Amino acid sequence: MVKSLVSRFVSSTALVCLAAAALTSTASAQTATTEMHFTTTITQVYGSQYPITGKLDLQIFPAGNLRGYYHTSYYKLYIPVVGGRDGNYVWFDIGPSTVDLGLGAGPDGKLHVVGTLGTDGSFRGQVYPETAAVLSGPSMQAQIPNPSPTSNQQYIFAATPTNEPTPTVSGPP
Repeated sequence: MVKSLVSRFVSSTALVCLAAAALTSTASAQTATTEMHFTTTITQVYGSQYPITGKLDLQIFPAGNLRGYYHTSYYKLYIPVVGGRDGNYVWFDIGPSTVDLGLGAGPDGKLHVVGTLGTDGSFRGQVYPETAAVLSGPSMQAQIPNPSPTSNQQYIFAATPTNEPTPTVSGPP
């Protein structure tokens, strides 16, 4: 009888420990942050002779929010990126930036990007430039309509995964 009780106690304790270990590993997997690194191009819908190229480094959190940095190939400034992810659907804002990111956003403007992640980890979507005037509200106060893009003002954002994060910029020697 005592041997049976000890056997049950040991087996139930082992079962509880096993369940706790499984829950801990599941919880740690759900709280893991995913890092993704991309080389990017922004082109017009019908192609661009000189696309805007850059790098994008993202951290995607389990809750679906994301953050990171972007920089174009010619400025090398680290511009903040914030947004979210829901399954394969991704959206984020690049900026605002102190420099013109191109596409007519001007200084203090930002780029709003929406699109989907492919099965190979690549990303493709559209870019919507937002100027500082739109962001600060003067056009809303004056009730000036936001101009809708024409076919030559629509831009495609394409990102190809890379294993190399963007190198940090070192200061002066």
